[in-house]
This record gives sequence, structure tokens and C-alpha cells, in this order.
Amino acid sequence: MQDAARFLADSPDRLALLTRLRKGPAGPATLADDLDCARRSVQRNLGAFVERGWVERNEGGYHLTTAGDLTATIHGDYLDRLERLDHFAPLLRHLDTDHAPPFSLLEDADLVVTSPENPQAPVQAYVDQIKQYEGDTVRMCSPVLSRIFHEAHASLAMRGVHTTLVLSEATTKKARELNPIEFETILRVGVLDLYAHPDSVPFGLTVGEDRLLLAAYDEEGHLEACLASDNSDLLAWAEGLFERYRKRSAKVELSDGLPFDLGSQ
Repeated sequence: MQDAARFLADSPDRLALLTRLRKGPAGPATLADDLDCARRSVQRNLGAFVERGWVERNEGGYHLTTAGDLTATIHGDYLDRLERLDHFAPLLRHLDTDHAPPFSLLEDADLVVTSPENPQAPVQAYVDQIKQYEGDTVRMCSPVLSRIFHEAHASLAMRGVHTTLVLSEATTKKARELNPIEFETILRVGVLDLYAHPDSVPFGLTVGEDRLLLAAYDEEGHLEACLASDNSDLLAWAEGLFERYRKRSAKVELSDGLPFDLGSQ
């Protein structure tokens, strides 16, 4: 198996030749024309395929055996998965295995990442996606406080959308200290249920009724990548991740007209 993988990896022409033969048998000249490569190279690879049992020759030319057809399928899928992994690497490099989504569910997801030309691209993508959210409720986990995100979600609140938000205890305390009047007002008007998680929240997650946003941050709290998807299975995964954090969190309540003290010591 390792020898077969190395053999195919040594030349992309070999997978291209196997893939072409899946369309039907052909002779070396036809295959060379179809693939725009040298006939000698095609003949050399066909000979190697015959030795491996991937190809047989008959009156109609060379054709794939069952083993050859499966080899083309499996190796092609392997290369596709590697390409997809490379595409989503800017997101996955910032998420540990406990918070990374199932790789098999990412195929149709949209990903926006930061770049030197547009370092704010993921932020803008997040805001644009939030504006498209529909439904009555949104569930969130966030590692940071962001005025841009606050304004985006305020527009949801004005439409009557209720938000359940999980922050770390440290971030919740910081939010209260930065603007205690606004903090109390938001809790009092009933547009937000706030939960304080005892540990850090190392990812961003926004779950609506029919879509999700998954945000990856660097160690300095900068948004590096934003993934958007309406895949129902990925949505179910996101709902489970949110509930895992919410259940370990304490709901922040009002007491005697003041927000619940998360710990002023």
C-alpha cells in the first residue's frame, strides 16, 4: 500500500491516466492526446499499471481492472481531502481537537480568513452573516468583547431576536466593569441571557436556527478565520458544543437592582 501511494505521488500524470481510463478504454496515442503528454510517458505508465494489476489490454486498448478503478477513486479522494484540509488549515490551526468541527462536514462550508491585504476580512464576514440571520433566537460563545460584534447583535435585538451568550467569568467581569450601566440595562430589558463560564472560552460560536458561524482567534484575541455553514449535521455539532459550555456556566442574574457579582475579590 505504501509503495502504491509513493508510486502515484511520484507523478501526477499517473493519477490523471487512471482517471482518464475510468471514462473508457483507449490506446496509448489517444491517451497521450487526451492528456496532452508524451506517448512514451503514457506507455511507460501503462506498463507499470499492467504489472500492478490495475490495467489490462484487449482489442479496444487499455482498460481499468476493478483494482485500478478503486485505486483511482481512493487516491483521488485522498488528494481531495488533503486539499480541503489545506483550505481549512487557517481555522483548524487555532482550534484544539475538543473544539474543531468534524472534518467530513466542512466540504460545503464557507471560510473567510485574514490576509495582509485585508486583516479585517473575517470580522466583516461575521457582521455580514449576522445581518442575514433569521429566527427568534441566537446562541453564542465568545472569547472576547468586541464593539463591532456588539453593534451587529444589537441590530438583532432590535428585531426581537433573543440571544443566549456564554462568556468566561473574567470576560463577563470585564464587561460589567467597563460599562456597568449598559451591562445592567441589557440584562434588565430581557434581550439577553448571559452565562459566565468558569474557564476561558477559546473559540467563537454563533448558532442560529438554520446556520452557524465558527470563529477562530489567535493568542492575542484577534479574529483569524470565520466559517459559515447551514449544514444540518454541522449545526447539530455546534448546538452540542454550545450546550456543553452553557451547562458548565452560571447564569448572570440581577440582584437588588445590580448585576450579580461574579466575584469582586
